[in-house]
Amino acid sequence: MSRPPFALCYHGLGRPQPGSDPHGLLLDPALFAAQLDDLQARGHRLVTASELWDGVRAGGARDLGAITFDDGLADTMRTAVGLLAERGARATLYVATGLLGRPHPDLATGERILDRSEVAEVADAGVEIGAHTVDHVDLRTLPYSAALDQLRRSKAELEDITGRPVRGLAYPFGSFGPEAMRAAEEAGFDAAWGCSGPAPWRAY
Repeated sequence: MSRPPFALCYHGLGRPQPGSDPHGLLLDPALFAAQLDDLQARGHRLVTASELWDGVRAGGARDLGAITFDDGLADTMRTAVGLLAERGARATLYVATGLLGRPHPDLATGERILDRSEVAEVADAGVEIGAHTVDHVDLRTLPYSAALDQLRRSKAELEDITGRPVRGLAYPFGSFGPEAMRAAEEAGFDAAWGCSGPAPWRAY
């Protein structure tokens, strides 16, 4: 029996101390591994977000699932890359370029975001890299020109780091509106993903 396509969004993997993860961004790595195993046991093939969207456009996305991470926590990605590789699974990481190398602003664990060299390493390990703006800002709060600038600059920097096209965008906070979608299209993204509205993604 074939199954409809899906995308799962994660932020981090870890076992935080009480009070250090007020937004619930971290998931126990053992639970993440169990989720991957369960999805594969159910017959899902775990691919990148772009591969999922290519399948949707071609009408052949049944049984496909995309595993995605927002922000790019360094410790998280070291753990996730190994767990994914052990299972032959792929994933997509959405990076806010203005946070590279800095502590994550919503965690009191001290964990930082990947730096430029680490983003390149993750890409070389087979993880697709996507954009997440420069400053992790809610694009709905910006004038159109500022939103477009956030998207163009983040895309250009990530392509410079990885030497690969950056096809996808994840809207920070999963939030988007008509102007944000227009900016994503003009910036040259194939697909822009969010969590608002009747569908979990918007693509071009």
